[in-house]
Amino acid sequence: MSDDDPDTAVPTSEGPWELPGDLDATARKIVTAARIRFSENGFSETTMEDIAAQAGVGVATVYRRFRHRRRLVRYAIIDEAIRLANTLSAAGASATGPEELIVETFTAFVREASQPKLLTRSLRDAGESSELSAFLTDATIVRLGRTTIAASLRPWQQTGRLPADLDIEVVGEIISRLMNSLIEAPGGSVIPIGDAAEARRFATTYLVGLLTATAR
Repeated sequence: MSDDDPDTAVPTSEGPWELPGDLDATARKIVTAARIRFSENGFSETTMEDIAAQAGVGVATVYRRFRHRRRLVRYAIIDEAIRLANTLSAAGASATGPEELIVETFTAFVREASQPKLLTRSLRDAGESSELSAFLTDATIVRLGRTTIAASLRPWQQTGRLPADLDIEVVGEIISRLMNSLIEAPGGSVIPIGDAAEARRFATTYLVGLLTATAR
């Protein structure tokens, strides 16, 4: 374990959430290690020393890069969100039509949300719950979810499988905000988030219909 890394701190802005596109290799390794430890052990039980050990760096390097735990929590949440987005994109990649894409994407989301190691499940029970709420309602994150889903639907619209006047950005935002709300407050919902087969039926019944909503 070494602390020979350059003394390069992650930007210290506490404003709107920013995607970590410019992290160097060491900082990215620390963020991934934090996500893994937080997911496996929970937030309260994970120390900066645990994260350093997982990343294979000295704890001084972790503090130099991220200054304090809250900033590392933020980046770990974003890292988990990116991992989840990639998983959902992969689930819809083999779809043979836009309807199947919507169904498979939502079903994959429910499957991921039911896993005991999903970062946001331990976060809801920890003192960092306000960070999750801030993340899910931040304009940058809402835009990311909207554009990701819209981008997956766009090829189907371009080939005529979806109406030309369907606003796929609106469809993307509706589905993205639904997922965000189920992450933030899953309790008491009549939407099936504990069973993949039920989730598939829900998506087929209620979400696929969004693909026929036009301005007319």
